[in-house]
Amino acid sequence: MSKPVIVAMPGAWHTPAVFSQVKTKLEQDHGYTFLSCKMPSVGSNPPPKDLSQDIQALRDLVAQAIGSGNDVVVVSHSWSGIIAGCGLTGLGKKQREKKGEKGGVVRIAFMCSFVAPVGVSLMDALDQSVPDWWEFKGPVIHCKNVSDVFYNDLPDSDKKKYVSLLETHSFGTQNTKATANAWLEIPNSYLLCEEDNAIPAVAQEAMVEQAKSMGAEFEVERIKASHSPFLSMPDETVDFIRRAAGEKV
Repeated sequence: MSKPVIVAMPGAWHTPAVFSQVKTKLEQDHGYTFLSCKMPSVGSNPPPKDLSQDIQALRDLVAQAIGSGNDVVVVSHSWSGIIAGCGLTGLGKKQREKKGEKGGVVRIAFMCSFVAPVGVSLMDALDQSVPDWWEFKGPVIHCKNVSDVFYNDLPDSDKKKYVSLLETHSFGTQNTKATANAWLEIPNSYLLCEEDNAIPAVAQEAMVEQAKSMGAEFEVERIKASHSPFLSMPDETVDFIRRAAGEKV
């Protein structure tokens, strides 16, 4: 039986470059196909005003991954969890089978990610409190002094490298409310990062528990990693994704 295709979405300010280690390990060592793309909200001028472009980008990538009938696991990091929740409605394998279509998303694998119910934006999840490391320049946000926010368990040289790769992010997409709860339709895994300085572990726990109280199916794994486990603990992150894909690791 063929393995699911992995579709991975970077978080805010990040590009697929951060997944390079995980992509290589999954493809070369474990035989997966790994797809990712830069989200429209990252580095765009003019930036999107809402989530619609990011949702469409995800749906297009998942459609490519499904192809003629492949199963798909969608991996979302941080902010992109909101895109997964909004964008995967109707793309679950069970939902597609009901329409006579083959393949589909068999699981969403959240990594220290936002899980936002309908009507809740990222800013709502932050209680409308702007982090002190956000720097506004018109309609976009730059990051400042974030080496120990995103990468606190990396060597200093790696911190500098990945900070240099960060791009702008649309504020409009941080302030747009979720429009769907695909994680109620599709089974989910969650990699809870205990050393995360961007989304504290207690906040990650609260979002998962809220989703479970609404009827969502979540399997939670805990890891002593920062907000970027795919950089600091790539092997463990790969194993998490493999388990989400149905392997016994």
